[in-house]
Amino acid sequence: MELILLERIQNLGELGDLVSVKPGYGRNFLIPQGKAVPASAEAKQKVEERRRELAKLDSERREAAQAKAALLPERITVKRLSGEEGRLFGSVSPGDIAEILQAADIAVQRSEVAMPNGPLKVLGEHSVSLILHPEIHVTLTVVVEPENEDAAMPSDSSTDAAGDSPEG
Repeated sequence: MELILLERIQNLGELGDLVSVKPGYGRNFLIPQGKAVPASAEAKQKVEERRRELAKLDSERREAAQAKAALLPERITVKRLSGEEGRLFGSVSPGDIAEILQAADIAVQRSEVAMPNGPLKVLGEHSVSLILHPEIHVTLTVVVEPENEDAAMPSDSSTDAAGDSPEG
């Protein structure tokens, strides 16, 4: 079955591409969902017009993403409660990073923060990717520091005080 895609579909094609799919996939999913139309000369013309409109929108979005990328800091610092071995009580998620950037007046959505290894669960420096546009990826360094200094590094004063007690 020959179809013209009305939007980008992963592993199938881009907007306006002429694709050949199995009839059931086309009839039962792509066409009812509004993701494709049967191939015809009229449909090709409409899709070509829409493609031109979307190309303008895409270039505007790309420019906005480049401007946003220029505003981003190279590194941000997050303070979290942690245990003695540097493991966090909780984690730093994409939503947390988006909130921190939004507090700095940089409009970043949670969905734009890519953390392929999952949320950050240990202290230290971590690289996080921001996908602002399909063509614009920015790497940000997130430094996770302990909120409670004594929990991250055991203090020597507490062990000395226990050893100097007059008991026993």
